Amino acid sequence: METVAFDQLPGTRKLDIITMLSSMGVFMDGYALSIFSTAYIYLMNSFLDKAIFVSFGAAAIYIGMFFGSITFGRISDSHGRRKIFVYDMALSSIFLFLTSFSSNLLEFFIFEAIAGIGIGADYPISSSIQAEFSPRKTRGRYLVFNIFSWTIGSVVFYVISIPIVLYSGNFAWRLMYATGAVIPVIVILSRRSLPESPYWLSEKGRYAEAEKVTNWMGIDIGIKALPAPSVEKGKTSFSEIGKFFPLILFTSLAWLSYDIASYGVWNYTPSLFVQSGGGYVYAIIATLLEELPVVAGTLICLIYVDRIGRKKLESIGFGFAGISLVLFGLFSLHGSFPFLYIFAAFALMHFFHNIGPTNITYLYPVEIFPTRIRATAMGISTAASRVGAILGVFAFPLLINGLSISYGLLFFAVFEFIGLAVTVILAPETRNKSLQ
Repeated sequence: METVAFDQLPGTRKLDIITMLSSMGVFMDGYALSIFSTAYIYLMNSFLDKAIFVSFGAAAIYIGMFFGSITFGRISDSHGRRKIFVYDMALSSIFLFLTSFSSNLLEFFIFEAIAGIGIGADYPISSSIQAEFSPRKTRGRYLVFNIFSWTIGSVVFYVISIPIVLYSGNFAWRLMYATGAVIPVIVILSRRSLPESPYWLSEKGRYAEAEKVTNWMGIDIGIKALPAPSVEKGKTSFSEIGKFFPLILFTSLAWLSYDIASYGVWNYTPSLFVQSGGGYVYAIIATLLEELPVVAGTLICLIYVDRIGRKKLESIGFGFAGISLVLFGLFSLHGSFPFLYIFAAFALMHFFHNIGPTNITYLYPVEIFPTRIRATAMGISTAASRVGAILGVFAFPLLINGLSISYGLLFFAVFEFIGLAVTVILAPETRNKSLQ
């Protein structure tokens, strides 16, 4: 039978399963974030009745993700991907369920933060697994689909939320959080059959086990044996990250800049639509329509990410998203900002984001760092992105309550241009390059 290098193996059904299961942590991020964006419509009349309380409530899950990503990414590089990958989402399941019983801001904050630890832990591990099992020539597309699962999770929640709202009254927000506890249980049971990453096994000198996994991947398409991946040796530690300072600075700043704008806007989209007129169902339909530019931008990224590369797409996305936010922000700086302007401003931002930074800020960290520190570096980059998300969700309600939405858009535009600058100056091109 034919022998092929592991990173040139064609896609298989097993890779599709790995892709689906590795995407579920990102799916849960989209699902869980969207819960808050709609639960807030109810909680604004309860214990989130002040702008500062809203900021703390919105930031809680990202604070948990910060600690989960940076801690478990490091553990994953030392002790293996699979051990954490199988069970990390148990925390999310338990504490999303407990969130549904919150009676005050403190309980809500604690439960959401711990749920976020599980989601944050999954980011560096699942993305490393996806990169390490994907073919070199199409790795970008698999990773883009991986992060697109955030949008799928968001859409699934919004669709589920409509009957919950229609038939549950003020109890709806509690039922929303309870539904978030179900999906992680299914994922935990499904992931138990997956093998360890052959790259991680090879880096640890466990070549026989690595070759067993690569053979397992190829057997379905008639490939009998594959050589274990060749990886760069060295220490697995936070101190090793210092040797790659320009790269970690790039991945962290670019992702932080993107998340400030993206999460700041997305977290409050339904409530802004409610305030501009219409009820909950109207707001959710409008929010779902915002997914159309997301899908369009993602399709462009899927087509070109493995053709023209990562750097060009990320630069285009940051640059044009920044320009669109400046134009909309200045246009209504001293006037009204009706629903159609809000919708158009958000839609253009989402479109350009998904051409580039939405997908590629997630993709870069697992492609440019060696196997021994891949999940650690991804964890640091993810943690930086959560700092961005915290800043975005914390600042936006304070800006629009104290000033106007125009100032919020201009605030976000600044970070779009910061993301553009660090990409142009520091980003390498990783298209069709092998993992180390």
